[in-house]
Formats: sequence, C-alpha cells, structure tokens
Amino acid sequence: MDEANYKRLTRERTPRQFTIATVSRVSLWLGGDHLLLVERSGFTETYKRFYFRDIQAITIQKTSRRSVWNGVLAVPLAICLFGLVVSLTSPRNTTGMVVSSILVTLTLIPFLLNNLRGPACACQLRTAVQTEDLGSLSRVRQTQKVLEKIRPLIVAAQGSLSPEEVAARMHQAASPQLGATPTEAPPASAPPVLS
Repeated sequence: MDEANYKRLTRERTPRQFTIATVSRVSLWLGGDHLLLVERSGFTETYKRFYFRDIQAITIQKTSRRSVWNGVLAVPLAICLFGLVVSLTSPRNTTGMVVSSILVTLTLIPFLLNNLRGPACACQLRTAVQTEDLGSLSRVRQTQKVLEKIRPLIVAAQGSLSPEEVAARMHQAASPQLGATPTEAPPASAPPVLS
C-alpha cells in the first residue's frame, strides 16, 4: 500500500473475532474519495475500499467489553492489594512488600488504561452491497473523532438532507403504498420459482 496517498485513521488492532489458527489485525485509512480497511493476517493483506458516495450508514453500538475487562482485572488487583497491605503491616518483610508492589502495579496499569480509554463500542459500516465490521474502532471517543473527520467528506460526496426531508422520507418508507394491490398467485401452469 502506498502510504503517501493515505492518512491513518486508526492503529492496527486485533478485531473482536479471534480464531486459534490465525490472528488478524485491522486498520482504517483515509483516501482521497474513500475509506480503506486493511486486514493483515499472517503474510497476507486484504484491502477493502468504501467510497464516500456509497456509504449508507455507520453504526456505533456501546458494548460491555470495558465492564467485562474491569471485572477480570479487579479480582487480581484486589488480591495484590490485599497482599500489599499484609506485607506493609508485618515488620521487616521488604521482599513481600516489593513483590506485592510490583504485582499491584502490573494489574493497576491495565485497569486504569481500560477506564481512561472510555466506553467500548462495536462499529459497522453499511453500503448497498454489504455490512462490514470496523474492528479497529473499538472505543466511543476514538470512533467519534474518526466520524468527525469523515462526515464532511461523505456529505460533500452525497449531499445532505434537512431534518424535514429525513422525516418525510422515513414517513414515506414506513407508510404502506396507497392503492397497491396484493400480489397474485402465479397460474397453475407456470413453472415453480426456485430461490
């Protein structure tokens, strides 16, 4: 990939899906008229382009991943803190105090980083042809920053609708068509339709 023509939007990250055989890493890049999703797996790279004119929606859904990791990290952190308190209360136990301090630090840093990065999310990009997971967008704050960069480019490629036009189109799509007749069954002599 010629990086001179692209601007990196996200760092490489392992997506939510994990397989035993291979671990892939994904990143998102900004091109002149498209987004480029790069997936690296072993010795191969896969590129997917999403032109701004074709993007129909980008959805963000908060997940409980941050809470789950907090729960996973809280148990060893509590055990290490208890060990540190015990080693501080016993006289002349410098070895226990040093070991407990190191363990508290090793469990406290990931716990703090998980919380400082903010709420977790799952992000998907939809076009008329496909819906693609954007695995490198995993935190709400990071996703909002990326959307602030690409939203004007999508509007420039597609144009924008006023809130009234959006409401009218949504109402039109939701209301049944007036005067439409139900579809009739095909005649008995017609061949069956296989789908």
